[in-house]
Amino acid sequence: MKKKADISPYTEWVKSRLDEMEAVLKVFENTVEGVKKDTSKNADQAIKDMRKRRDAFRAKLKAEYKDDAEVWKETSAKLEAEWDAFEDDIEAYWKDVGEKADAVADTFKAQAEAQQKAWNDTAERIRQAAADLKAERDAEVDAAVAKADHIAQNAGAKLENMSDASKASWAALRSALTESRSAFDAANAKAQAAFKDAWKKNQKT
Repeated sequence: MKKKADISPYTEWVKSRLDEMEAVLKVFENTVEGVKKDTSKNADQAIKDMRKRRDAFRAKLKAEYKDDAEVWKETSAKLEAEWDAFEDDIEAYWKDVGEKADAVADTFKAQAEAQQKAWNDTAERIRQAAADLKAERDAEVDAAVAKADHIAQNAGAKLENMSDASKASWAALRSALTESRSAFDAANAKAQAAFKDAWKKNQKT
């Protein structure tokens, strides 16, 4: 029996969050030097906290979940808490240094691009893995990924349409990012389920 391709919905979930974390940290690390001295200590601490949470995600990325839903249920609860705390750290950063329009817009753009890239990478990995299946199974996965991609593209378009990100509060932008993240997660789940189903059918024929 052919070994199943190493495509895990759990790993993809962790990767997508990690990509956003890296994107935010890159923006903050490039702008923290311009923060006023009286707020730089708090800003530095916020970044340190974000790095710690990023590292927690990175460590989990190395774990092998083996499609174990029960194990993932426990792990994901912890990671969700880390993710929520990471977003709270971003809020704390803006509270300390002030919501500077350009910096806020850059952070929003970085996260939006990270979300879109994470989905594109996941979709491509699934398509490549499906290429090893029989033709009819490959076609099923490709069709499912195309439908999922429609969900993802709509989410991406909504983010791109927020051209006035520099005028919006971070709370509003965070809400928009949360909405699009949920859409990308839904697209990922649909594509992953289609691949898993096609792989099982492939083993029976």
